Amino acid sequence: MLNGYNILKYVHVLSVVIWIGGITGLAAATWRVAKERNRAFLAALVKQSVTYGQWVVGPAAGLVLLTGLAMVGMGHIGFGTFWVWFGYAGVLVHAILGGFILRRRAEAVLRLASGGAGDDVAMVAAARRLWNTQLVYLVLLAIVIAGMVIKPVP
Repeated sequence: MLNGYNILKYVHVLSVVIWIGGITGLAAATWRVAKERNRAFLAALVKQSVTYGQWVVGPAAGLVLLTGLAMVGMGHIGFGTFWVWFGYAGVLVHAILGGFILRRRAEAVLRLASGGAGDDVAMVAAARRLWNTQLVYLVLLAIVIAGMVIKPVP
């Protein structure tokens, strides 16, 4: 049935797919390229990943938050429900890990990869720190998604 709630839910889920799917794909590609130690390609990929984060992930996460709030309001669920707060926690995780830590780590990899012939060990170590942070970020958001889908507590 086509109604306002279902349209919001569609936009909500599509935004999550774009957000999490894009980050997952870019994380895997970045790690593979970093292992090859192709500085020019890694620099280009990380630069595009940062741009994707700013122009796609940020707005998609914002749409997830806004459509989620609208659905809670339309569904008369209550903003104090546990799983609604769990969703807020997901937005906070995204803001801290994605907006600050991941961006800084990506910039560090970009700096090292853009430096021409430099220290491969430092570049790979920076790429590993970025990869590890991406994994933590994605696992935490997968837990939030599970909580939002399963809604374990009324």
